[in-house]
Amino acid sequence: MSRALLRRGVLALLPLVLLSLAFLVMRHELRELSAAAMMRALTSIPRERIAWAVVCAASNYLALTLYDVLALRHLGRRLPYRQVGFTSFVGYAFGHNIGMSFLTGGGVRYRLYSARGLSAWDVARVGTFNALTFWSGLLAVAGVALVVDAGQGAMSALSLRPGVARGLGLGMLGVLGAYLVACARVRRTLKVPRLGVELSLPTWRLAVAQVVVSCLDWTLGAMVLWVLLPQGVGIQPASMVALFAVAQLLGIASQVPGGLGVFDSVILAALTPEVPGAVVLGTLVVYRVVYYLLPFAVASLMLAGHELSLHRGQVAQWRGRRRQAG
Repeated sequence: MSRALLRRGVLALLPLVLLSLAFLVMRHELRELSAAAMMRALTSIPRERIAWAVVCAASNYLALTLYDVLALRHLGRRLPYRQVGFTSFVGYAFGHNIGMSFLTGGGVRYRLYSARGLSAWDVARVGTFNALTFWSGLLAVAGVALVVDAGQGAMSALSLRPGVARGLGLGMLGVLGAYLVACARVRRTLKVPRLGVELSLPTWRLAVAQVVVSCLDWTLGAMVLWVLLPQGVGIQPASMVALFAVAQLLGIASQVPGGLGVFDSVILAALTPEVPGAVVLGTLVVYRVVYYLLPFAVASLMLAGHELSLHRGQVAQWRGRRRQAG
């Protein structure tokens, strides 16, 4: 089998595999969220706050598309934003829900970007650059939070001594600082002899843009949860961003899609001294519907619609043969 034929076969099967995974994940998550629990959570939160959460989630996914914009700028590839935004949104929605983001999101990007002239290596470089962007913002937000909060207040759920919390925060900020210094002073290309490839660092300005975009991503993501909390809760937006970042970090370490269970337990432990546990759990249910399931459903429909539009002629022929057979 020729390489070109194998590549066409992979590209043809990828959407089917991804959409099948989407169906299985949606069914599993909806089964875990009982209808009664969802209704109780929905009725306990005013509609205007749910609407604001949807706005924050939409803004967050819009900010996520800037990850790909920066990555393609680093690669020197220029694509229309509508194509980049579409690909990035679908990729992140699948990655957030299915897990193994580098594979699932990378699969979406390979399927869609390859039609625009990008190679598999280009797509891998986009994924690597996006990972650097993601971690740069996380190091900045969590590092500042641990240094300022020192394991107290919103960070009390971590049960860290102040000295340990500050040490971890300073370590995170130190890693981020080393990355920025490397981008400013170290030669642009790093060779990996064993793999036979070269990795290029972004310019200092592009690295700073990574931090800014990623911090915007983390802030908007935290605001989805914050606007859903009952009025009068003492946690400030800045503390919510810090708590959200650290909870997500622990969820990522668990390797569970969406940090399910781990993320929730950290948020629950941090908020229950002030908010009843049942209210926090109901808020988390709505948060997962708004931030994960709703974008996932939209992305699945967008990917399905995209594939149908590409194969419209084949679908028309299939319908014609079906009518004749009938």
